Amino acid sequence: MTLTHWIGIDYGSKTSGNTVICHHDGQVLQFYDADRRDADAFIIRFIEQVQSASIQHVFIDAPLSLPGVYSQQEGCTNFHYRQCDIALKAMSPMFLGGLTARAMELRQTLTQKHAISVYEVYPKAIALLELKNQYHKKLSKIDFPNLCNLLTAKYPDLHFNEYPRHQHQFDSLLAWLSGYRFIHHQHQIIGEPSEGQVII
Repeated sequence: MTLTHWIGIDYGSKTSGNTVICHHDGQVLQFYDADRRDADAFIIRFIEQVQSASIQHVFIDAPLSLPGVYSQQEGCTNFHYRQCDIALKAMSPMFLGGLTARAMELRQTLTQKHAISVYEVYPKAIALLELKNQYHKKLSKIDFPNLCNLLTAKYPDLHFNEYPRHQHQFDSLLAWLSGYRFIHHQHQIIGEPSEGQVII
């Protein structure tokens, strides 16, 4: 599988413009910021483009399932968090509400209409794994070259024409990197298969 076969997505509210796709074009990693109209339509349009025809997998920073208690899964009693959320200290899919529903609908669309596999990732987890305390949620543009160089030292396939310009682009890179680790069998899996798992 080549580096062009998957994308990483930092997923935001529908009209915020904070959704970003990270994709390797065969030469370098590129970042594509959603417009403020419809982030989900933006993602689908990107995948339907001719140059994106080779995409087989999507790695998205958004919950793709609800706590198992809602589907009467044995042993699941928590109405707010899945086991993967607790392990990663992530936000509740229920608190995220509409974003979770949109992500689940988007996965269904991509899976059924485009035969694309969609996986849940959590950029903060891979950042803490690879960058330790150098990663935080108030990074500025001047931080990204150094952080990208640290990642490139471990993952030489990372090549940039331009470094990320803001946090959402950097988080989409981390989502893409989670995909890289998955494709190369270097990943970790957090959570239960029946309830929801996160790729790190």
